[in-house]
Amino acid sequence: MLPELTPAFILRRNPYRDTSLLLDMFTFEAGKITCVAKFTKGKGTRTKGMLEPFRLLEAHWQGRGEVFTLTQADETRRYPLKGAGLIRAIYANELLLRALWQHQPQPELFAAYQRTLVRLQDTADTLALPLFELEVLAGAGYELNLWHDDAAGHDIAASVRYRFRPERGLYPDAGEGKGVPVSGSLLIALREPDSLSADQRLELRYTLDYLIQMLLKGKTLNARKLLNE
Repeated sequence: MLPELTPAFILRRNPYRDTSLLLDMFTFEAGKITCVAKFTKGKGTRTKGMLEPFRLLEAHWQGRGEVFTLTQADETRRYPLKGAGLIRAIYANELLLRALWQHQPQPELFAAYQRTLVRLQDTADTLALPLFELEVLAGAGYELNLWHDDAAGHDIAASVRYRFRPERGLYPDAGEGKGVPVSGSLLIALREPDSLSADQRLELRYTLDYLIQMLLKGKTLNARKLLNE
C-alpha cells in the first residue's frame, strides 16, 4: 500500500551527520514538525535539492517522539522569489519557526502561507507580509477584533484609541499604558486592507512590531534586520 502523502513546506534545513538533513517543516495535517531525511552516500542528490524552502512538497514521515524520519517527498510546485520578496519570505519562515507550537495543525494558516508565497513573487506587493503577520498572530491567540471591542462588545469607532492584551483582547484605551496601542481607524481600514493610507500602513507596521515582540517575549528575529536594511 502506498503511503498517504500530505502537503508540506521546508521552513529550515541543516546538515545532520554525514548523510542526513534535519528539517523543520510546516505541514498541512500536523503543523510544525521536525524530520530527519537520510540519504545513502553518493545518492539522493535530486532529493536533497528538492528539500529546500519555498517548494510545496507532498510528504510522508514516520516515527514517534519529537523527531520523525522523512520517508518520501515529491515536489509539486516552486515559488520563485527574488530580491525583497525573498527576504520577506525568509522572514515569514523565521516567524513561523518561532511562533508555532510543535505538532499543532493549523490548516488555515498553511493556506495563508501558500497565498503569501504567491503574493511575495510580486516585490511591489508591500501588504503581503503584514497581512501574513496578522494571520500568524491570530493563530497564536493575538487576533485583533476588527468589528467589536472585547470589553463590552461595542462597535469599533474610528475616533477611539484601543489597546490589545492577550488576556483581555481589545479594549478602549483608559490611559493605563499597558498592552499594544491601536487606533479604531486602523482596525476599520483593515477590513479592506487595500484601502490603507500611507499613515495607516506605517501605524500597522508599528502595531505588528509591538505584537510580535509581545508574542516572542522581546526576542528579535534575525531576518528582521534584513528587512530593515
